[in-house]
Amino acid sequence: MAAGNERNNQTSDLVEYRKKRKQKRMLTRLIIVLLIFTVILIIAANFTSIIEPLRGFASRIDTKTSDEVGFPIKLPGSASYSFDSFGDSFLLLTDTYLYTFGMNGGQNYALRHGYSNPTQCSNSKRILLYDKDYNNFSLYSKTSLIYSGNVEEKIVFTSLSNNDTAAIVTNSDRYSNIIYIYNGRGEWRYTRKFIDENVMNVKFSSEERYIYVSTIGVENGEIYSAIYKYDITNESDAIWSYRMNSFSIPLDMHVQGGRVHIIFDNLAVSLSETDGTAVGEMAFPGTVLCCDFSDSLVAVVYTDSSTNRKMLSILNSEMEVISSKSVNPNIDRIIVDGNSVYLVESGMLYGYDSQSEAIVEKQLFDDYVSFIKIGSSVLLLGYNSVDIETI
Repeated sequence: MAAGNERNNQTSDLVEYRKKRKQKRMLTRLIIVLLIFTVILIIAANFTSIIEPLRGFASRIDTKTSDEVGFPIKLPGSASYSFDSFGDSFLLLTDTYLYTFGMNGGQNYALRHGYSNPTQCSNSKRILLYDKDYNNFSLYSKTSLIYSGNVEEKIVFTSLSNNDTAAIVTNSDRYSNIIYIYNGRGEWRYTRKFIDENVMNVKFSSEERYIYVSTIGVENGEIYSAIYKYDITNESDAIWSYRMNSFSIPLDMHVQGGRVHIIFDNLAVSLSETDGTAVGEMAFPGTVLCCDFSDSLVAVVYTDSSTNRKMLSILNSEMEVISSKSVNPNIDRIIVDGNSVYLVESGMLYGYDSQSEAIVEKQLFDDYVSFIKIGSSVLLLGYNSVDIETI
């Protein structure tokens, strides 16, 4: 009897042991599954930053035309130059090459593009290069070609979101303009066709679901301007439209903080992103020469038709004038960085605060045709070199 109890106890212990071992295996598997799930969540949350160094790796551009570092950078011979900021780098586009440079003056790469009429637009992460009046376009990172694409019609201009969504605007025999939207992998997302209006600007909302389009049209012999908001996730009509029955040409747009700012050749308008209602408007007594935007300010240089003087006006987001002053810029470009405004005038680089008071005065010793600002440095494009000034 005792032997039978002992066997029963041994069997019971063995069953209990197996049960605990099975539970331990199940717990281990559960922990592994939870760890894998956690890793997947972390990767998903940081996908962009993780994948960015690998993106376009196969198309990495390693070609250079110079290993020299430092300023001034001697310009290559070209019929034309395009010059712009590119995050903490800058680009130089010629009729044969796309160059990118670091802030030490050294080349990151030099790409022979093969476009007949090369034109670019850029943001802090990407360069969208296209062959104006032809069919091809390409998207580049700071090191690589991301993708190349083409359209059937001739490209008029392009636009980039703050990330890598691209708008390609074309014209054709059947339509005044067609807007194509592509994602960062070069995949088509959306098309909008305009029959009897000419598209002047295309800008993206911050989440890149919507585009804002400015156009010019003619109705009953009268010229009008219009602004539209479209949802690029569907083919429905405009969410809202804003129309101006006046001869005003849209020059540039900026979308920020629930507002759509439009600078025309003779006025500035601020619209609500939500419903397109007018928040503010400012008419200029002359023709706008250049403009720029920050999250808090709008700056405009225009020629006063009554005095023929060039005026700088600094506006808030409701298009109310904060300050104005007479200027005489050598370069038809103005840069707004935060609450400061920069321009080149009479051999000097000036920085102004929102009250048009000078906060930077830097003498220049050469003639320049364009300039950009990156951090505390200003890059100046001359006739045969690129120079740098620290402010």
